[in-house]
Amino acid sequence: MTAYSEKSTQIKPRFSTVTKYLLQYRRYLVVGGLAVIMANALILVVPYVSKLVFDALEAGQPDSVILKYVVLAFALALLSGVFRFTMRRTIIWMSRHIEYDLRGEIFAHLLRLSPPFYHVNRTGDLMARMTNDLEAVRQMIGPGIMYISDTIVKLIVSFAVMIYLSPRLTGYAVIPLIILPLAVNKIGNLLHRRSMRVQEKFSELTATAQENLSGIRVVKAYEQEEREIEYFGRLSTEYIGLNMALAKLQGLFMPSMRLLASISYLIVFYFGGLGIIRNELSLGDIVAFFAYLAMILWPMVAIGWVTSLYQRGKASLERINRVLFTQPEVSDGDELKYDQPMCGAIEFRNLSFAYNGHQVLKNINLKVDSGQTVGLVGMTGSGKTTLVSILARLYAVERGKVFIDDVDINDWKLSSLRRQIGFATQEPFLFSDTLRENIRFGRDGIEADSIEKAAGIAALAKDVESFRDRYETIVGERGITLSGGQKQRTAIARAILGKPRILIFDDVTSAVDTETEHQINERIKQVLTQRTSIIISHRVSSVKDADFILYLEDGKIAEQGSHEELLKLNGSYAELYRSQLLEMELEQL
Repeated sequence: MTAYSEKSTQIKPRFSTVTKYLLQYRRYLVVGGLAVIMANALILVVPYVSKLVFDALEAGQPDSVILKYVVLAFALALLSGVFRFTMRRTIIWMSRHIEYDLRGEIFAHLLRLSPPFYHVNRTGDLMARMTNDLEAVRQMIGPGIMYISDTIVKLIVSFAVMIYLSPRLTGYAVIPLIILPLAVNKIGNLLHRRSMRVQEKFSELTATAQENLSGIRVVKAYEQEEREIEYFGRLSTEYIGLNMALAKLQGLFMPSMRLLASISYLIVFYFGGLGIIRNELSLGDIVAFFAYLAMILWPMVAIGWVTSLYQRGKASLERINRVLFTQPEVSDGDELKYDQPMCGAIEFRNLSFAYNGHQVLKNINLKVDSGQTVGLVGMTGSGKTTLVSILARLYAVERGKVFIDDVDINDWKLSSLRRQIGFATQEPFLFSDTLRENIRFGRDGIEADSIEKAAGIAALAKDVESFRDRYETIVGERGITLSGGQKQRTAIARAILGKPRILIFDDVTSAVDTETEHQINERIKQVLTQRTSIIISHRVSSVKDADFILYLEDGKIAEQGSHEELLKLNGSYAELYRSQLLEMELEQL
């Protein structure tokens, strides 16, 4: 069995995750790109118009000529503003659409991943990837693309005009800027590493908060509020420290860019002034040159911010890729899959199963005919839950080991297989929705009468009558407003609602009293006789009426037979039965 690990996950090309969406929304990208070109082309003409104004003033031309140039500059600036609005509207909108699609892709992929993935990845960390990391990626492909394209166009056009005005002065002006690529590369790498650490610490912080809020009852029951607050404070302090270190680096970057800009201005002042004194340049040339220099210096200073966006986005994209490129252990694949109504016959052939190097099941051989009821008992950790989880393909299993209706379980279509298996667990998960929707989960279109009938079989109907809103009662997160027994009975109702061909009850009456358990067992008998059933329980009373019972010990079938046959064996099952009878007698004293 494959263990999920970020370090072992093969990550495909870094940007393939977003490039497919850039192609999908290329219309926005093309329109935005054209808007970038037009906005800059228009605004970059304005400094040259300023040169014409100063040249006209020096030449003593009429006011009407100067006014014409001023109106032209105003019109160019206005049109440039319209195109700049279009640029932002299209590229930023594109990034929001990609954010929406990518969030949906991550969520859908997370739901397809097998349970072992969640054994080694914290929920809070995964939530951080869908929020904080995703926003960093959006900033990279939205504002990042917009500003870098804007910078490139400005630099190309401005340098072209500056060279046209004075090649020598342009050469002097760019001398301090030659070291920019080296500074960007060096500090950019440091930014990337520190951004990665910031994102990872944020995930740890989110995971800790999520775990404490989910386990608030345990925290309060053991009076651990102060301890958890202190631990969260330490994590928060570390997170702030990492952010401050990142901010210091970013703070070093921006002043460095501004220093280089100031040096360029001083050089132009000096050599440009000499050019005017020698009549090599006009005042208009210097005014236009300064305007173009200002236009390229700000984009070059902004390179630091864009680099920060890129490094944060790249670090976040790598974390998202670790999820998206993790393949589920269990999937349909491309080949045709078996999709037929089930009879419910089950067979395990020499099944052995290991998880993370630990042998959980050992050489299991079992055949269950359609309609039979099987009881599974054994000590905690004996492999009972793993056995039924494999039946529903929650874990991957090699071919030739598990069959349903003589069809290898790997050949069944997943949706068909799981739709025809009803699963109720000891610790059922209820969503923050109505009781009706929790019972109907996964069974769309079921009528209200069927829901109420299932609740009646699960001995839940009497409790529902005491609820003010009955089946429309909101059960709260994880069913917090219900008792443990009510949650388990809701899970039983959910499992039997869709009339599955195979029913699996994994210790679903552990939180109910003996009398309620007896009611459930009596009412569910009719349901069990109509389908294949596997009942896991620590209570012998829940399985003694099964067609046959398995006693699992250390991942192996230690004993097998009917209730009476196992009592005659006088083994572990008989000992368990006698100890439970004694407990019942002591409780009645």
